[in-house]
Amino acid sequence: MKNLNIKNIFLTGLFVLIPIVVTVWVVKTLLSVVNNLILPYLEEAGVPTPHIPGLGIIVTLTIIFILGLLAQNYFGKKFLSYLESLIVKIPVAGSIYNATKQTMETLFSKKENFSKVVLVRFPHKDTFALGFIANELKICEENYYIVFIPAAINPTSGFAIMVKREDIIITDLTVEEAMRTIVSGGLVIKKHIKLLKDNQTSAGEVSANGEK
Repeated sequence: MKNLNIKNIFLTGLFVLIPIVVTVWVVKTLLSVVNNLILPYLEEAGVPTPHIPGLGIIVTLTIIFILGLLAQNYFGKKFLSYLESLIVKIPVAGSIYNATKQTMETLFSKKENFSKVVLVRFPHKDTFALGFIANELKICEENYYIVFIPAAINPTSGFAIMVKREDIIITDLTVEEAMRTIVSGGLVIKKHIKLLKDNQTSAGEVSANGEK
């Protein structure tokens, strides 16, 4: 029998275990968030809510389904439209509602969102950051991109910056590849990244250590 390499066996087990633990933790956290999304407010309103495991998830999904049915019905649309008109008139709450609604409509529209992974000089001119093109606009007749730069490890936060079109470097990275790099804090990265300037022919190639 060959000598067992304890270190390699331990590392192999670690690489198997960590993704499982992280996946379970994320799923458990998401389920906990959904479970507590509606139920606490029903309890505050005095609605009797028995403490049954998973009840919050069932209630939340039921409410989502009912709202979906209402939104597809003529009278339901009228009611939701009236409710929306009341909400938008409330100071602060109206702004939050509009911003959230527009974000949801953008994320779940049929158009491609965050389809281009780019490099921008951020936070200063001597460094590059991975970002996603979110939108386009004009400032004083100059074309700009709005680029979302996710924070490492926690990509749900980050920065939305405006960058001149000519300062954008489009890469051949897919959104999934870029997200893996960001979530891993740079530990997982494609070894060579092709750079495309304004979607034209290849402007070069960058290796994982930043050399062309």
